[in-house]
Amino acid sequence: MKLFLSLLALVALVGLGTWFGLAPQRAAAEAAQTKVAVYVSIPRPAGVTDETLNAEFTRAIPLYAKVPGLERKYFTYSQTGFGGLYLFENEAAAKAHFNAAWLERVQKTYGVKAEPIYFSVPAVTAGAALVAPSATNVATIIEIKTPWYATDGLVKKALRDAIPTYAATPHLIYKYFTQGTDRSFGGIYLWEDQASADAFFGPAWHARVTKRYGQDGKVTFLKAPVSMIQPAKSEKP
Repeated sequence: MKLFLSLLALVALVGLGTWFGLAPQRAAAEAAQTKVAVYVSIPRPAGVTDETLNAEFTRAIPLYAKVPGLERKYFTYSQTGFGGLYLFENEAAAKAHFNAAWLERVQKTYGVKAEPIYFSVPAVTAGAALVAPSATNVATIIEIKTPWYATDGLVKKALRDAIPTYAATPHLIYKYFTQGTDRSFGGIYLWEDQASADAFFGPAWHARVTKRYGQDGKVTFLKAPVSMIQPAKSEKP
């Protein structure tokens, strides 16, 4: 009897934890349980300037505006690569875009094998910047290893609970709250400029993450001078 009652209590606790972890948290942001972010980086050809990339990115906006299920794309580059940060309405749309034909085209055009990196996106929010994307924008990808004791539901709840904090963050334009396939969590941020990103992810941030999780987080900085952002469905004619 005691064993039965213990098992019943355990099932109840698991069920309660799951409910809290998956309950919609819409407070100041759009719930995004099915959204998927994808990061693509292709080695940058020798001699290609930032100006050339910016021009090509701008010309490509109409093409990406027609991609089914694509809500946002930040066209990105670093010293060594170029590509983009994509936000799709669901995984099916992402997989349909990054299909075998796409992979083959990249291989043929650039002579490299592309490896899109997928993140689930349980929530998104606008930051406090309240400005349109511009040529000075910088994107950051944050990846922190999830503690062994944290369930998927608890991580999702913690990410959604953080929405008000990031909605009030100065110089932040937008954030996707992310979970990686390697059990990492973090986010994809769009900042007004490099100085804003550097200030946020300074020594104090790294110290805080290390103290809380026992190890530092990985921060990837990318220039994001061009963006394709679809209007919200409620805004479309």
